[in-house]
Amino acid sequence: MRHTSRAIIIKNKKLLLVTGHNAGYYWTPGGGIEEGESPEQALRREMQEELGVEIVSLEEYMTFQYNAQHVTTFTVEMGDDLKVGNEVTDFIWYQRGDNTKVSGRLRHKLLPELTRQGLI
Repeated sequence: MRHTSRAIIIKNKKLLLVTGHNAGYYWTPGGGIEEGESPEQALRREMQEELGVEIVSLEEYMTFQYNAQHVTTFTVEMGDDLKVGNEVTDFIWYQRGDNTKVSGRLRHKLLPELTRQGLI
């Protein structure tokens, strides 16, 4: 089973989403946890690699299984000046009701919970 860490970054009830090379959909920033890393360490590394930003603070939000993944999500406060890296080609600020195509994990697990809590 693959273990991943994902960032939940919300500003003005909008959620930061990223996409990669010809993916055709968006997802939350983050990625796989490498051997010897904690979920927090993996997320800090991924945020630097994908968006060139440092995490100012993070707090575990929810953990769940989706298909063959064990996903740990964190609410994150980050530095400014987002810039796409090699793995990420674009980012958007998603708001509820957007027609943006998103990953299944996001659509089925995270968006309903974020909406229920009034975060987006």
